[in-house]
Amino acid sequence: MNEKNLTKRQVQILKTIVEQYISNALPISSKEININFLKNLSSATIRNEMAVLERKKLIEKTHTSSGRIPTKWGYEFYQQNILTPYLSSDIKLQLKKIFAKRVVSIENVIDECTSLINESLKLPTIITTKKNNEILKRIDLIPLHKNLAIILIVTSSGTIVKNTISFKNESIASDLSTCIRIFNDRLIDTKLTDLTAKIEILKPIIKSSVENYEFIMQEMIKKIFKYNMNDIKTSIQGTKYLITQPEFKNIEKLKKILNLLDNSTIWQQIAYLQTKTGKTTLFTNCESFGANDLMVASTFIKGIDNSHQISIIGPQRMDYAKVKAILEFIKYELEKKYNE
Repeated sequence: MNEKNLTKRQVQILKTIVEQYISNALPISSKEININFLKNLSSATIRNEMAVLERKKLIEKTHTSSGRIPTKWGYEFYQQNILTPYLSSDIKLQLKKIFAKRVVSIENVIDECTSLINESLKLPTIITTKKNNEILKRIDLIPLHKNLAIILIVTSSGTIVKNTISFKNESIASDLSTCIRIFNDRLIDTKLTDLTAKIEILKPIIKSSVENYEFIMQEMIKKIFKYNMNDIKTSIQGTKYLITQPEFKNIEKLKKILNLLDNSTIWQQIAYLQTKTGKTTLFTNCESFGANDLMVASTFIKGIDNSHQISIIGPQRMDYAKVKAILEFIKYELEKKYNE
């Protein structure tokens, strides 16, 4: 959806509806907009423009009043076309004090920043940490049965990744041994983050050396080089603040978001998406994560030894301007600190 789809007046009205709903979680009527915000427009004109916004599915009418609230598409339009990040001087000063501390680890700085986020936004944060310099040291194939084996992968930090692999016949077992031998010859002492690119180079060699190429490569990628080998750690802070949000007074909704917070796979997926852009992103449509009525804001900080992902989760009406400004400020200061 593009800004050109709306007139300047429609953008003003949508901006007012979104920001007021973010502020107080209450629907807003054309009369309220006229009296308190857009006095140069009549209630009738505002009402007509709201009807247009409703047809475009950017706002919707609630069942309990004549007011309107934003839809997920309205929030998406707002953050893509209207939003201006805003960081209050008070929060900026507190963050600067955190970054001004000298002999403090990056991890401690992140902990202090996320505590400030929790307190100021009343929302939980998820910190995902991934080692950048983890290196592959060994791959072993241990037969258990004629159709079953264990694959062991050892990394430079001493992490051992273990997976079972099943196969139909001795031919595949032989191909597996050949593939493991090629990997040990060509991939040892490779950074885990570089494995995907290295495997692409090795594919022609493997294809010419094994009979069951498609099966072997599919199983190797799935069992050996899956994303969680990158030693990802996830921690959650500030879950107690969820009950301060009106949307989570409902027990079922609260259970839903708590289950989401505990699902580390989702945060790994978001971290993976963030590594591709490196930008601060607002995920206004979280249906793919099983949460169509929630919003996730996330930023990626690339360091020398570790990369960190800081995510904030909350209702769709969370304060976009403040959330994005905080995350962008933290990202800028942390990456500057990494490069000192």
